[in-house]
This record gives sequence, structure tokens and C-alpha cells, in this order.
Amino acid sequence: MGLLKLFTAAVVSSAIILSTAQGAAAAPPRPPKPDRGHDHAVILGRPGTARAAKPGAPLPKITGSVPLRRDLSVRPNAKTLAAPATGPAKVGLRALVVGVDASDWGVDTWRSTLDRVGAAYDVLLTRDQPLTAASLTRPDGAGRYNAILLTSSMLLYDSGGTYVSGLDGTEWNILWAYERDFAVRQATLYTSYGTFPEDYCLSASSEAAVGDAILPASLTTAGAGVFDTLKSTAKVPILQSYVYRTRVTAGCAADPVLVNGSDVLGVRTTSADGRERLALTFTSNQYLTQSYLLAYGMFRWASRGLFLGEQRHFLDVDVDDWFNTADHYYPDGHVESDPGWAMTGREAYNAGQRQVALRAAYPLASGLTLNLAYNGGDADLGAGTACSPNGGVSTLTATSRCLATKFRWINHTLTHPELNHTDYATSSAEISGNRTVATRLGLPQPDAILKTGEYSGLGVYNDNPDDDVDPPTDHGLAASNAQFLAAARDLGVRYVHGNMSFPSQVPSCFNCGIVHPMEPSITVVPDWPTNIAYHTTTPAEQTAFYNSFYGPSGKFPFWPANLTYAQMLDAEAEVGLTHLATGSLYTHTFHIANLHDYGAGKTLLTDWLDRVLAKYSAFYAVPVLSPDWTALAAYATQRNAHFAALHGGVDAVYDPAAHTITVTAPAAGSVTVSGAAGSGAVTYGPEVSARLTIGAAAVTAPASPRS
Repeated sequence: MGLLKLFTAAVVSSAIILSTAQGAAAAPPRPPKPDRGHDHAVILGRPGTARAAKPGAPLPKITGSVPLRRDLSVRPNAKTLAAPATGPAKVGLRALVVGVDASDWGVDTWRSTLDRVGAAYDVLLTRDQPLTAASLTRPDGAGRYNAILLTSSMLLYDSGGTYVSGLDGTEWNILWAYERDFAVRQATLYTSYGTFPEDYCLSASSEAAVGDAILPASLTTAGAGVFDTLKSTAKVPILQSYVYRTRVTAGCAADPVLVNGSDVLGVRTTSADGRERLALTFTSNQYLTQSYLLAYGMFRWASRGLFLGEQRHFLDVDVDDWFNTADHYYPDGHVESDPGWAMTGREAYNAGQRQVALRAAYPLASGLTLNLAYNGGDADLGAGTACSPNGGVSTLTATSRCLATKFRWINHTLTHPELNHTDYATSSAEISGNRTVATRLGLPQPDAILKTGEYSGLGVYNDNPDDDVDPPTDHGLAASNAQFLAAARDLGVRYVHGNMSFPSQVPSCFNCGIVHPMEPSITVVPDWPTNIAYHTTTPAEQTAFYNSFYGPSGKFPFWPANLTYAQMLDAEAEVGLTHLATGSLYTHTFHIANLHDYGAGKTLLTDWLDRVLAKYSAFYAVPVLSPDWTALAAYATQRNAHFAALHGGVDAVYDPAAHTITVTAPAAGSVTVSGAAGSGAVTYGPEVSARLTIGAAAVTAPASPRS
């Protein structure tokens, strides 16, 4: 399909180092991200894991403890200090993150987790901000927070050579009294053995930094109950951390939740005054797999599953340029564009077979369905409807018709032009003409969804239209093609694919879309690019291409040595797992060349899917969701509404006596509430959530707290 446009944009994001007196872990380095043409005029994601991040540091050794005041109460209208008001207290569905200062790595770990969920929370930086009883309660007497999330158990910082806690003795007791009076749980990202400020029932075994060599941690029976979206047999990979190997003190009210052999790496405890606490004994910055696996579960346990927002795990894949041809990259680095590479009926049939096999191999992904972005201009409108398991190029259209309902179809324009400067008529013809082809061939495609060639028309282009060498410039959505947008609007397009590589197309909230500033009826929902090149068909080709970019002699050196195909595949699957584990909704983009049957039915795309799903299935017990693009786009719009309500002052309160959640807001809208049951609620593994429409009056739903 024309000349290869291989862009090489050296876009580098500096590594972020997060450090505190307690210990630190570094963000993964972000290597240069190359930019590719012909549907991959995109900037790629990082090629590997956070292998260069530094381990955290140990906590300072502090002796003694903060005396516990049992007579202190922060609950309004208490009969006496020692006897809070009768009955369980109401609490807001809001978390309090308690850290030291802005450099505290745990603050970013908690914030990133809560931001992905869409939860309501506040941050208390104890080095400079005081904690008062009034800050923990609401004017109506309810508790302000239903989860207390500490970055570390001691909250220490260096003050002139002496380590001091961000909370003094009175403040610790105010916090503990609040947890006790309002029955609020506390989760802590990092603790050691010892008794300061209070005893977590842990005694010393050994301690050391862990680098790239993974320390596997297993869930205990108690741990499987806490982290109930994970498989009970999951092995959590701890790396790039400082680790305290501990033992539970005999006779103490504590249950190990995470262990390595006989060493305890996580504990659930009950304090002397009845407060429930959960803590890990190793550092976990926001970029590490262990954080993705554990931080959400800790928050969900602390909040009893009652919070604004939700987390789900999604995996969608687009295959671009169906019916079209592709450039062909060879292991020696040369590229053929004419004639290039064309898909056969046999490979289309094989894609369907591999899809069935993946569903069978990974029951959690039983709904996995490929999205085929088609260019109808190259389809055979006179083709029949018979599948050709061994057919050639001429049988592609007939086999596609035979398998029409086995896949999902997306309008990718008729002839795949760049729509950056096209007029209204041309833009309209490209969209409507492709729909006509789909109707003729019986390919069901949603009119509301459009994926343009090379993500064009949305303000990312070369100022010189004849420049096929240099990377495009992100001029922003305000520089989109107004004629294209008008044509799309008039044809009923409501969602256009964007690209996470371009800053202007990255939504401001997690899993959201961007309402187009020039055409509010259209929302841009971005895709994830991948490092599986659009023009590679075999492991040898893909490995050569990958190393030419990321090997030690590549355009953007990252790895110290060239990778094998297996190593490359594992690194790229780890990136995919990150997207799944964090709950990213957005689809991953591949191309027709990646579905070439290079032997025994194997393809580059299904190799990647197989590896990603194997990793996911080793960790999780909840299903992988693969919504069609209409549902995916609608979910992104719902997330827009959720965050609008969240930032607009929505308020939710749990009443444990009435077993209800009541939601109010200053403006109409909608919000998703985890733990809200009743009419319209949906379940996902052990979780339940409901999308509540907010009006002038308060909305009340049954509550389903977890134990």
C-alpha cells in the first residue's frame, strides 16, 4: 500500500526518581519511542519492564512506641470519651492517603491506584500539615473517610540528622481514635518489624534489597481472602525493593497474608483496641507489577469494597488494514512495498481458529474477539461466502464473509487515505463508501465508530505533505481537519480512534475519552500502539526490527544485548500485562501482516496474546473483558461523566445501620459506585458496582460491603 514511511522520533521521557527518608524505588526508564508510518505513525511504548529501577531503602531503626489513649474519642456527640455515641457511625466513601511529603514514593503509589479507579480521596502530607479531629469528621457528624491509607507505618523523615515522625503522639492517637470510633480500616504500603509507633506483631528474620532477581511471594489463606481478585495460587513477583523478612510474634492477633517460605511479607492485624490493619514489608513504587497486583486489593480491603469508581480488566485488539496490503520488512532490514504483503484466505481462517484456541486455553478470556479495521476499497465485491482453509489471496474476501460474525468490524475508510487536508466530499465518500462495502459483504459494523488511516484528521501531521521521512508534529486537536469532522458528524460518527502516543489525544482522566474541541458530538477514544511492527510477519523479521530499534546498536538503544524472539515477546507481553493489570480500557493496535501463519498456525499477534493471557491468568481470578467498540466507547463516555461528577463535588455516604449508600451532587450527572447493589448493579468476580444517575434529589442504593 504505497511507500513505507518509517518515522524515527526521538521522544524521551526522563525517569522519575521517587525518594523519602524511609526508602525509595525509582520509576522505570522510558526509552526513546520511535514513530512509524502507514497506520503506525505512532510513538511506541517502552520496550520492557522496569528493569533499571533502583530498590528501595530500609526504614530507620526507631525504638519505643506511642502510648495508646483508649479514652480519646473523635466521634461527635459521644456520651463520654471512652464511650462513643451508640450505634455504627456513617462514613463518607472517601480515602485518606497519609504520607510524609511530596517526595514520598508511597503517595504516588496510592494516588495512581486511586486515580485509575476513579475514587474520591484526600492526601495528608504530615511533614507540613497537622492532623486534627475536625479534619476527620464532617459537619453532620459522619466520618469523612472510610479508608486510611498510609505510605509507611512510621511516616519518618530526617530533621537535622534525627528521624522524626510526621505525626506526633497526639496526632497518632487522633488517627487511631478515628479508626476505632468509626470502624475504619488502615492499610500500609511499607512497614518493618518493631513497635514504633505501634506493634504490627512482626519480629525480625532478615532484611535485604531485591533487584532484578524476582522474590516470589505467595498468598496465605487469609491473603487470598484479602486479595480476592487474585488467584489463590498466584506468585507475586517482588523486585527492585527493600524487603523485610519477618515472623509473626507468638500470641499476637495477626495473620500472615503474603509469605516467601516461612518469611512473612504481609500481615493483617488487630490492634490492642480492636482496629483492623493491613501492611506489607517491602517497598512498592507505582511502576512495579507488585503494586498493580496488591495496592488495589489493599484499598478495596480497607474501604470494605465501598468507593466511588471501579476497576475492571480489559483486553481488546484491533487488526488494521483488512483487505489491504502491507509493506514487508525482511530480517536484513530491507522493505518491500510493491507488491508488499497480502493476506490470504488461509490466514483469515487461521485467525478464527487461533481465536477459538485462545478462548479455550484461557477461560478468563472466553469473550476475546478480534476487531478488524477494514479498507473495503480492496475487497472483492463479487466474492462468495465460502471459507477457504487453504486458500490464497483471492479467497480472502469470501473467507471474511464466511467468518463475518466471528469477528468485529470497524470502518477504517474505503481506501486508507490521510484525512488531514481532505475536503468534505472526499472525507464523506471514504466513510460512507466503506460502509456500503460492508453492507454488500454482510460485515456488521457500527456507524458510530471510525478509525482513520494513520489516525489522520486529528491534528497530527507533517507540515510538508510531501515529507514521508520526518516524524509528524502533534499540532493538537484544535488543528484537526474541520471538513473531515463535519463529514463524520453528518454521517453519524460519534467516536473516532485516537492514539496514546500523541499527547493531545491522551485523555485527562483514566479510561476516558476526549470530547473533540472543534466538534463536541465526536469523542476521541485512543488506542495503545505496540512494538510488534506493522510490516513484520515472522519471528525473525520482528526480532530483527526490534533489535534495530532497541538493541545496543539500535536507533534507540535500551537493552544491553540483542533480544531473542522469546525475550522480546516476553518484554512486550509484560507491557500488555501492565495495561490489563492497571485496568486500561483502550485497545491494542496490530496489523494484517502480524496475522501471517509463519508455521503450525502461529502468528506474531496470537503469540503476543498467548503470552499476555498466560501472564494474566497466572495472577488473576477475575475475567478479561473484551467489549465491542460500541460498548468500549460508551464506557469511556461513562468515565467522562464519572470524573466530571467526582470533580464537581459528588458526595457519597455509607450508613452501616441502614445498609445503604446515599449519593448527592450539586449538579446532575452520573457516577459509578463500587459496593452499590440493587437494581442495575453488575457483578465482576467478587465485586459489585452500579452506575447511579444523579439528579436534584439524593440517590440511595443498597450497600454490599465486603467482610
